Amino acid sequence: MAAGQRRPRGETRRRILHLAAQWLQQRGYHGFSFGQIAAALEIRSSAVHYHFATKEALVTAVFAAYREHFIWWREQLGQTSPSPTARLRRFLDLTGRNLERERVDPLGVAGVEYASLPSAACAEAEGLREDLLAFLADALAEGREIGEFGFQADPADEARVILAAAQGALQLARLNGPADFIAVRRSLLEGLRRGRE
Repeated sequence: MAAGQRRPRGETRRRILHLAAQWLQQRGYHGFSFGQIAAALEIRSSAVHYHFATKEALVTAVFAAYREHFIWWREQLGQTSPSPTARLRRFLDLTGRNLERERVDPLGVAGVEYASLPSAACAEAEGLREDLLAFLADALAEGREIGEFGFQADPADEARVILAAAQGALQLARLNGPADFIAVRRSLLEGLRRGRE
């Protein structure tokens, strides 16, 4: 940016949030500092503190942004009215993108770092989990109602199984490559369809 040229209002805050989210998923809560963010973005540390008084406030804002992104994604998906199976496929594809970016899924970060995360960040992470489970349970309930799925469990319980399997598959794939995630994704979807036979 040319000397004397100002960034658009809010851009610095967005850049800080974006980098903090990336590093949180790659390095964990204790893996970066305000100074490192400032150096990477070529801004003063005081600029980071201007937008986020503490690291706790920054990480809480990151988890809130994860929730906002998922809500936006869910709304965009809803505009196309996909089938329950397609909604589950797209959810698993969204989750799998973390592999391409070599990042831990936000819920994976929260699970590992839960004891050291600030309470406000934990509350946002718990809210994200509830958002994801509600999305999955709705798709599962509708899919069973129209005959796409035949599972016997409560849709809320089945949603937990899918979320847990996806999270576990991401961890396996970090050790052994994307084929593990792809296999779990395939098995989850085939299992839901087999249940109706």
